[in-house]
Amino acid sequence: MGAVDTDGLWRGKRVAVRYFADAVHAAGSNICDILFGWDIQDTLIPNLTFTGWHTGYPDVNLRPDLSTLRVAPGEPNTALVIADLYTREGEPLAISPRGVLRKVIERANKLGYKPIAAYEFEFYIFEGTPREVARAGYRNLEPYSVGSHTYSVYRDSGSEFLLGTIRDRLAQQGIFIEASNSENGPGQFEVNIHYGDALRAADDALILKNTVKEVCADLGYTASFMAKINDDHAGSSGHVHQSLESLEDGTALFANKEDPKTLSKLGQSYLAGLVETSKEFTALNLPTINSYKRVEGGQWAGSSATWGYDNRTVAMRSIPSSGAAARVENRTPGADANPYLVLASTIAAGLYGIENNLTPPEAVYGNAYDLDVAEELRFPNSLIKATEMLENSAVAKEYLGEEFVRHYSETRRWEVHCAATSVTDWEVARYLEHI
Repeated sequence: MGAVDTDGLWRGKRVAVRYFADAVHAAGSNICDILFGWDIQDTLIPNLTFTGWHTGYPDVNLRPDLSTLRVAPGEPNTALVIADLYTREGEPLAISPRGVLRKVIERANKLGYKPIAAYEFEFYIFEGTPREVARAGYRNLEPYSVGSHTYSVYRDSGSEFLLGTIRDRLAQQGIFIEASNSENGPGQFEVNIHYGDALRAADDALILKNTVKEVCADLGYTASFMAKINDDHAGSSGHVHQSLESLEDGTALFANKEDPKTLSKLGQSYLAGLVETSKEFTALNLPTINSYKRVEGGQWAGSSATWGYDNRTVAMRSIPSSGAAARVENRTPGADANPYLVLASTIAAGLYGIENNLTPPEAVYGNAYDLDVAEELRFPNSLIKATEMLENSAVAKEYLGEEFVRHYSETRRWEVHCAATSVTDWEVARYLEHI
């Protein structure tokens, strides 16, 4: 059982079945709040407001959401469950990513909407187990396949022992993969998760990442959802499709029966909110230093506050329909982003558009990368700039919570500090001899 941390890692503990049945299923289990006091490498982050040596790193309550309980495939007599986090006083933990998403969904429900979402992930698979890859210093990585063979049926057949096992294990956990295929980069693949309610969509994304890594490690490989692994190869995206249903009768609210070539008025306002707030939420869609290398130039990723009809060069892709397929795709997030925070910010942006009756700007036709996009429309091109925009965002504070925005911003500033004080291979190769 475990909860997702700020960086999107699933952290928790293994609990005996008897103990779980006797107490944990209802009361939860305490766990140190250091889950939110360190970074992705378990290095303590100094000067956090939420926790640190000044608080003594107290416990928080890890409480299982029994609706997520499922058999763990490949592990006899074992189940897994996703947990929410609460304070010692029993209040939802304000900085918990799953809790932040719950908060936004509740706001949508009060307006009569049920957010629907689906994730599609790209990732790379390399030869060697995680331990073997680490021993080599993560250098000279050998991708599972050689060359680019996007959508190749032949190449897909050759990798079916990997991708087929992944799909089977996910199916055993109630996660339906609509399609999988080889992608543009050597050893890169894409999987598309079937849509569902927003919380379930984020849970499925978390379990998918965990399952992909487990299966690959079991079979002697290493999988990575890092945004940009190689200068010359495609980055890995985490595109999110979303729409709203009527909470009352399940009606698809983005569908436009009168004009199936456009979204409904409600859908247009939702889309307008996504476009208007996209710069403010960039730090959640692109959460690491590496994230910004994926969106530099024409990288099949949104890099400006733009939208278009079925256009894959803009940030927000409008996909109209007269039925339930009517939706919007956010093409900015990388595969490295925390799915709970991506969905929370995306839905929040859409609700902001609806609640303020916004209308979208002019659609972009053709290649958005070739346009002379105005400076005010371009996304921040670094994590520090994106963090500053998030910190100053009234929308983020209102919809996601001020405490969360503060904590997330503090962790991103630490990420920037770590990068700024690290000497890279590129620097050594460029300067050592000649200077």
